[in-house]
Amino acid sequence: MARGFNYAPGAADEVEIAGSPTLQRAQISALAQSRNSVVREVLAARGDLALGQMVTLAHDRSTEVRGALAANPAAAQSVLEHLAEDRQASVLTALIANPAAPPAVVERLAFHRKSQIRFAAAQRMNGDAGSGGGPGVEPSPTTSRGGPVTLASRAPEMTERTRGVDGADEVGAATDWPVAPEPAPPGRPPLTARLPQVQPPAE
Repeated sequence: MARGFNYAPGAADEVEIAGSPTLQRAQISALAQSRNSVVREVLAARGDLALGQMVTLAHDRSTEVRGALAANPAAAQSVLEHLAEDRQASVLTALIANPAAPPAVVERLAFHRKSQIRFAAAQRMNGDAGSGGGPGVEPSPTTSRGGPVTLASRAPEMTERTRGVDGADEVGAATDWPVAPEPAPPGRPPLTARLPQVQPPAE
């Protein structure tokens, strides 16, 4: 049968039933075994799934089903952390857009090997910084700075630093935020210390 068609007569009815707000837990478990991926996708977006049902759907072979679960604000954090390891970009972008996604997961995805994922994560982090944290997201230390969150601000080793003149504060070139100067090694004066004044010899 061609892809996109119902697997059996009555499958369209299953899709409608899967979205019913009065569905019982036993019915959800039964529909989660449906051969129709659209039925499982509708189930994955429900807010009343049991943890075991979420785990089953998180391992579904259908990308659309896993994506629907990744975008579900009612999904357990442990399930979202598992989906953060998914190989499909559509699942990861759905997870990043989920207001319930743990901030640590979003920050980790900001260093993903795919530029599409890195960009989506950076956009999410910038949005949370501008709003003081999205719904259901605790503000991270970077969101309390009052400035935009960047990859450089999350990884100091990626920040090029320049030191001011005459003891001025160090500034991160990638963020334009003041950075505390690093302490000088023992026995060595700070780089910002002024040189002693040399008096001319008496005539």
